[in-house]
Amino acid sequence: MTTALNIRLGASILGATLALLSCNVSADLVIPEVAEAQKRFQDNPGIFDQTDQYCTEKTLDAVCTLPGTVFEGGGKGQCKRELTDTKISLQCQRTESVEIDRKIPDTFSIDPPFPSVTDRFCAKKKAQDTCSVTLSHNGKQETYDGVCEESRDEQGYRFRPQVRLLLSCQPAKKAPERVYTPVSTVRKLFSQGL
Repeated sequence: MTTALNIRLGASILGATLALLSCNVSADLVIPEVAEAQKRFQDNPGIFDQTDQYCTEKTLDAVCTLPGTVFEGGGKGQCKRELTDTKISLQCQRTESVEIDRKIPDTFSIDPPFPSVTDRFCAKKKAQDTCSVTLSHNGKQETYDGVCEESRDEQGYRFRPQVRLLLSCQPAKKAPERVYTPVSTVRKLFSQGL
């Protein structure tokens, strides 16, 4: 009888252990304020807390324009909502199709020395040399002048990212920084459709 009890107890412990091992364990690492903002974003499809300078006095889905060439990030856009930290922003998002085939090798490393790679527009060049980018803008080929810039490119896990040092052709003139303005309480109410 003791042997049968031990076998049943052993089987129960083994079953419980296997059940625990087969479960996906995850921790909720979202800060409460961010979780609250995510819930507000999902539950209120028209609400926003602030607007960028390109969507000031505009409504959701309104047409907007970003300054600069398409290589600099400019072009036609639409006012869309975006969750940034704990704020819901109405910001101009480019709607035009822009594709740059840089042909960058997929080379990363976790440990130094990190690999150095270049895009095809800065091959055989060094930082601050001039370069030209050929891109596809709404299906049409266009060429823009730029400057070869060094950057640190990361991908992967937060605590153990894969890193590479990248030399790539970037616009010589940077797009203006977005400036956000809080919306009034009255505008918030109207953006909810109340």
